[in-house]
Amino acid sequence: MKKYFSFDKNLNLKQVSNIKIEKKSKKISFNLANYLNLGYYLIVPLLLGVIIGKSLDKVLKKTNVFFIIFFLLGIIGTFYNLIKIYRDERSKNN
Repeated sequence: MKKYFSFDKNLNLKQVSNIKIEKKSKKISFNLANYLNLGYYLIVPLLLGVIIGKSLDKVLKKTNVFFIIFFLLGIIGTFYNLIKIYRDERSKNN
């Protein structure tokens, strides 16, 4: 049999027969993880577009042509992710 210990009000350690274990809601932690990843979903396409566009302009010696194209593609990717997240949250709430 396992021994369980607890602190009383005076912070003295004593042995108890049963211990209450509180279970945390998985739904709350899952939602928190989604909100923490929200920044990545919105920033990564934009940063990739900027990095790829600048790199191609530098390699091909063009004047911001690829930067503008890939920057716009990054903005489109960011809005696509934003709409997808909005639809997912909306379907969960209904």
